Amino acid sequence: MAAAISLFVFGAITVALSLQLPLGTLRMPGSGFFPLVLGLALMTLAGVHGVQLRLAKPKAATPEPQPAPQTPADGSTIRVVLFMGTVAAATALLEPLGYTLSSFLLMLALLWILGLRRWHLSAMIALASAAASYVIFVVWLKIPMPSGWFF
Repeated sequence: MAAAISLFVFGAITVALSLQLPLGTLRMPGSGFFPLVLGLALMTLAGVHGVQLRLAKPKAATPEPQPAPQTPADGSTIRVVLFMGTVAAATALLEPLGYTLSSFLLMLALLWILGLRRWHLSAMIALASAAASYVIFVVWLKIPMPSGWFF
């Protein structure tokens, strides 16, 4: 249940931050439109998951003693928290840094969180993804994104 609540809160934060950006219209979406839709979708999915958890029948008691729950040894909970915090920080920095730089830094940080520790490879992947997303969203789809230091 904690995961559903955490994801719901994360979606709400994403919605709140996206409302600070211009939304535009369905025909001409602004830079806040896509994060708004994603935040609302995340809140909906987290709410559905929470309802499913509440409606699930508890397991019948078994006579065998259950071992104490173990915390994940691989640090997956920490990764999820870092991942969500990084996305929230990138959303907050979108306006001051601009779309291109914030998407580059977001991808670089997410690759590090996911375990890619080769900085030259991470930088190349982050640069390629930032350039590709710029071409797709700004050039091809003509979605106005916040401009920063570079574009």
